[in-house]
Amino acid sequence: MTHAPSSVAGIRVPDTALAREATELVRDTTSELVFHHSRRVFWFGALQGRNRDLGYDPELLYIGAMFHDLGLGERFRTSGRRFEVDSADEARRFLQEHHVPEDSGRRVWTAVALHTTPGIPEHMEPEVALVTYRISNAATSSVRSSTPPGRNEPDRRLAVPPKGAGRVSGPG
Repeated sequence: MTHAPSSVAGIRVPDTALAREATELVRDTTSELVFHHSRRVFWFGALQGRNRDLGYDPELLYIGAMFHDLGLGERFRTSGRRFEVDSADEARRFLQEHHVPEDSGRRVWTAVALHTTPGIPEHMEPEVALVTYRISNAATSSVRSSTPPGRNEPDRRLAVPPKGAGRVSGPG
């Protein structure tokens, strides 16, 4: 797998045991494409949180972003459920195993489960809205138009997939 930076545009991946374990789990169970896409979801959400002066928990945003497409994996192909629900359930299971408070787990579950549902998450907790922000704007230019002047350059850098990876062309 290619090198994964820990910081982009002044936004750092949370340096916690929980974030490191989530990184390892997603890196080991998804493709390089999904792994890097998930990291970009975190960075775009965190940039929007910073740009909008939202109070959000960076660790919960990171977990939501990293798990949001986990349900697309081979392991879930026969579950019969929406991939968003499989992804959300895996995130909740991970957080429960790490004794994260129930309310935090609920916020991450909701962020992941609703990440392909436009119009609702933006009215919820910041972590929910910010995971969804990158997803709902992935194929539009609204990232640039909603970014304050002087903040466009990081968005352009984040939009470029890592060398050798293609763009995500499916849900999420």
